[in-house]
Amino acid sequence: AIDLLRQMAIPQIQINPIDNSIKDNGGGEVSIFFNNMPASQEDIEGLRTADVRRVEYLEFPTDPRFRGAQHVINIIIQEYEYGGYTKITANENFLVGLSSRTNIFTKFAYKKMTYDLYVAANNWDNHHAGYDVEGQYSLTDNQGKDYTLNRRESADNVHFRQNQYPVSFRASYNTDKVQIQNTIGYSHSAYPVQEQSGSLVYSPSKGDDYTFNRNNPSRSNSFSYNGSFVFALPKDFSVNVTPQFLYSHNINSLTYTTSSTEPIIRNARENAYYYRVNAYLNKRIANKHTLMLGINHGNTINRLQYTGNVLYSDRFNNAFVSGQLCYQAQIQKVNLYADAGVLWEQSNINGIKNYDTYPYSHINIRYTPNNKNAFSAYFQYANNTPGIDAKASDLLRDNEYMYITGNPLLDNSRHITLNLAYTWLPSNIFGMSAFGNYFTLINRQMTAYEAYDNGQALLRTYLNNGNYTQSEIGLSAILKLFDNSLQLYVSPKQCFNRSTGIFNKSYNPFQITAQVTYYLKQWFFQAYYQSPQKMMFSDSPTIYKSRDFYAIAAGWGNSKWNIQFTAYNIFNRHWDSADRYIQSPLYLEHRTVFGTNSHARLNLSVTYTIGYGKKVQRGNEVGEQSGASSAILK
Repeated sequence: AIDLLRQMAIPQIQINPIDNSIKDNGGGEVSIFFNNMPASQEDIEGLRTADVRRVEYLEFPTDPRFRGAQHVINIIIQEYEYGGYTKITANENFLVGLSSRTNIFTKFAYKKMTYDLYVAANNWDNHHAGYDVEGQYSLTDNQGKDYTLNRRESADNVHFRQNQYPVSFRASYNTDKVQIQNTIGYSHSAYPVQEQSGSLVYSPSKGDDYTFNRNNPSRSNSFSYNGSFVFALPKDFSVNVTPQFLYSHNINSLTYTTSSTEPIIRNARENAYYYRVNAYLNKRIANKHTLMLGINHGNTINRLQYTGNVLYSDRFNNAFVSGQLCYQAQIQKVNLYADAGVLWEQSNINGIKNYDTYPYSHINIRYTPNNKNAFSAYFQYANNTPGIDAKASDLLRDNEYMYITGNPLLDNSRHITLNLAYTWLPSNIFGMSAFGNYFTLINRQMTAYEAYDNGQALLRTYLNNGNYTQSEIGLSAILKLFDNSLQLYVSPKQCFNRSTGIFNKSYNPFQITAQVTYYLKQWFFQAYYQSPQKMMFSDSPTIYKSRDFYAIAAGWGNSKWNIQFTAYNIFNRHWDSADRYIQSPLYLEHRTVFGTNSHARLNLSVTYTIGYGKKVQRGNEVGEQSGASSAILK
């Protein structure tokens, strides 16, 4: 489905070529649905495009089957009466070590019921996933004098290995008045090797050359349940309930040794739980107005033990309850969406409790004077809740001069979002969307560095400090020539970032993406370019700069086979993929990140589908399910 959307080059959305995430031009999440039912990430990957009949882009749809999603791509797929199919997909990368993904989808439908089974094996093994880091520490010596220590850690040997084996099963019931989905999933994910070693150099020099070795193997077993129940009731009422439960058992081990200090040994075992229930009551009035009452409740629970150089036994949880009222109207050329709600939240970190109650609101207005022009404005006032790992109270050692901890009393941050957009579609051969976005985060969570151990080391922690503001203006345009055989897409964007407080800095990068696609019967040929991604982090004194990203692809397909060959960054021979710069009063850092994203690689993707029965619905495969989020400090 991502390939399909990328080739369609819809001007209102943007697709990240590295992780295939989809966002609207304002940076908001875009939800993917197949035949008005939510699709998982692996559903999206497994779509059989030969069965696609229509693709809809919807903003703030009133249909309750879209579960209140703000931006929706609804892919309409041919439905069938009974039968099934099995789809086998193999995806291999070359020139970057082992990078293999294989999936098997099996679907069987009978009348209104559909059953999906998904099994996959994903394996990666390479020697190029690591980093070099140079840090500047402001410390105090044994005589109480301040001095600056430069510490450089250079990786000479790196080994990364990951194995992932997810299994999922889903049962769906779908009629005009009732939609029911129940999905259960299990996944085993292991990093048996995450190791790097190399040289360690200090300035002022200590007179010797040192070495280091860091190994961080981990594994996780997770179970999940996701349910969705939508019922159309008499008198234009409808009810939508979505329960969710996630569980993960995580084991994480760290061994860090140098030739000059005692080893750091840290073993973590964790049971992580997450549950959430969303319930909405909708009332349709005269086909033009919709009222919705929503109630949400959820909790994140972590039970965590550290052994090794430190001993901790932790009990964390973060619970919330919210209620909201929503109104939607479709009156001639104007669509209006407005909601307001109140949320109560409690965090409990080893008995240290923190409470917060806050309002939130979303307003979206869309004016469509005709089928060629559309204007939209979006406003949001909401909350950013820190992850539970940022609130952990444990104190851990990261290297010879750095310790890390969380802040149980870290406050939530409020944010304001304002997006403006104009879409112009004068004909079938040209489309354009111009947009401007504004986002500000007030009293935000910030990574900070403090003196520790009488100034002989630093402590990385979190506090509320300063504001973060991001704004941008941009344009997305597509031109189709030669009876749509040739498509040209371009999207330039100018960003403006401003941070106050201990990280007082402005950063204003320019970015552009461009794509050319040519179709020749059952073949397609495509070229893609994305300029280096540059950003300022909202919760850390960090500037991030990636490398440019480009690709050329060719593909062929019919009703059974889909074959695609892609060459990424074919002229790049280096493994460094990004730079990260930290600027804090007591600590400066330059980290060069290595990986396979910017290196030359070749990708071959082959899919074969075996169909049976009569008119089975295809393309809505169940996919890998995720576990609960971890609280382990890293």
